[in-house]
Amino acid sequence: MRKVLFTLVGAVAVVVIAASLASGAGAKPVAHGAQCGGLYQPPCVAPTVVVRSAVACQQTGTTLKFPIKLHSNAGLSRATVKVGKKTIKKVTFKTHPDDVTLHVKVSTRGDKPGLFTMTVKATDTRGKSSTGRAHFTICKPAPVFTG
Repeated sequence: MRKVLFTLVGAVAVVVIAASLASGAGAKPVAHGAQCGGLYQPPCVAPTVVVRSAVACQQTGTTLKFPIKLHSNAGLSRATVKVGKKTIKKVTFKTHPDDVTLHVKVSTRGDKPGLFTMTVKATDTRGKSSTGRAHFTICKPAPVFTG
């Protein structure tokens, strides 16, 4: 009975090892915590970026706060936040997390009134990327009457 049990356990171990080798054959190495792209896992999809626009009209000289949520089932590699063409935050993730919330502050000091666009680009460990956008408006200061 013992011999049959050891033979059965050995056969199961061989099948498990063969299956793990077959699922990784020809595939690029994926991040440590990746939950996609394997034999019994969902396919890897591009990262998702969720960022919300700010209140309709802000005054010059205020600081706006944007929470940005990033997700990738293959693990996040990096993220870049730009307002117009100016990069305001660049992050590289060493541990390749699946979910991240970034907190970005945008100062409107010195900006002229108008509509502004903040662009967030997230890239996963396989090189796929997605972009999210948020808008905010800087208005002319309200006139102050004295006297």
